Amino acid sequence: MEEVFERFRKNLEVYNKMGLNPLSLATGCAVKVDLIDTVYPALEKIKNKLENIEILPREDADIFITREKMEIKRIIGGGNFDADRGVSLIQVNQDTAGNPEKFANFLLKTYSSIRSRRKLTIGKGHSIVTTIPSAEVAVLDLIKLDGSKINSYTLANNDTIQIVDPLEDPGSQMQVDVAISNSLNDLFTKGAYQNLKMLPLFDAPNDDLKERIMKNYENYSEKYDIPIINDIQPNTKSLMLGATVLGESDHELPTYYDKVEEGDEIIVTRPIGELAPINVYLWILVVPEVLELMESRGISFKRLEKVKMEVIEQMRKPNIPTAKVIYNYLPEFGKSFDRENYITMTTDVTGPGIFVIKEFAEKAGVDVRLDKIPVIDEEIAEFATEGFIIPNSTSGTNGATVVFYSRRISDDIIEDLQKEGLKPIKIGKVLGKGQGVVHVNKDIERFIHRKNVLSHFKID
Repeated sequence: MEEVFERFRKNLEVYNKMGLNPLSLATGCAVKVDLIDTVYPALEKIKNKLENIEILPREDADIFITREKMEIKRIIGGGNFDADRGVSLIQVNQDTAGNPEKFANFLLKTYSSIRSRRKLTIGKGHSIVTTIPSAEVAVLDLIKLDGSKINSYTLANNDTIQIVDPLEDPGSQMQVDVAISNSLNDLFTKGAYQNLKMLPLFDAPNDDLKERIMKNYENYSEKYDIPIINDIQPNTKSLMLGATVLGESDHELPTYYDKVEEGDEIIVTRPIGELAPINVYLWILVVPEVLELMESRGISFKRLEKVKMEVIEQMRKPNIPTAKVIYNYLPEFGKSFDRENYITMTTDVTGPGIFVIKEFAEKAGVDVRLDKIPVIDEEIAEFATEGFIIPNSTSGTNGATVVFYSRRISDDIIEDLQKEGLKPIKIGKVLGKGQGVVHVNKDIERFIHRKNVLSHFKID
């Protein structure tokens, strides 16, 4: 234990020399701007104020038909490019992130700074919070489409975080592995894993760290055979790690929201809530009294450390096996959909945690009952929630995929996921058409204490 504290103290020095406070850096997807209180209200405010730009409703990734020619250009702080599609990364300070009006003004300024003679569709936006007031930045990766259409879909996504584990060196390979895998996950949840490419998106307080981080991207690229597209990077001197990624699928995609029906089953491909053990571990090193309190609940430090290490190794790996299973339960491009034999709807469990079920129930116009919330370690998650260490212990990074499908293929999908080494769990079912009501039992309060999240569930 003393060795861990010593390593933590040394790491604090590394961060402090860079002018960073690792304790203020949100881990993984916990860094996201709040969707319910800020992002959705802000988008509502600006949706009729943009000329020649359309912002699509929330989806895991931007989706469009593949073209023979696709040119990608990154724009930071405005510029000219005749683009058809766009993926954005918005980093704002805490004041802007907590105020829908200020956030709306920032978005309006960002999108108005892009001049394109084509209609530009922003198909995916990602927003994160920085503790450095001067580090606000907007990065837009724009895609110009030309030539004939090809019989496949292209998916584009950005996910950017600040850090995975503040107890590790900010330039470690692990931090970048998780960041890239997290961005790729939104493609994999749709069964898209062909022709993968990545455009790194990162920043750091100094050039030396930036060079080390870039080398980590190159290592990941070589290991998983995913080509890198090089372009400019932001220069805010803050710490951020992520990527804009592209992939293709020559099958249809699991976005059959109107085909979800009563009796359909819901699974997660593995237990959820990766961020809880990481945050508990961090708090024990910051406030040693937390250790005594945790151990009084029967949770040993050794057990916590083991869970944390397993979680990080899991987060590092791209979820390609999940993508392959989903792909196999979808029709070929252009072919008709048979709801008895194919997956209808998927998403991944990241920053919002189990709240993603609510979002997609509304999207599908169905009411749902959740019987289980399978977190990675119930006792650690409950301890994290009760102690206000993390407000939503179902949150994750590069997390599990939620899958909706008919009962007829339930056993087959579960068996195929298990063959890939995954641990699928049935968590509920569709009650029928409705307004997106999600029924849960009081167990949810063990893992979430944020009122703005709980208020969206019907607790029976």
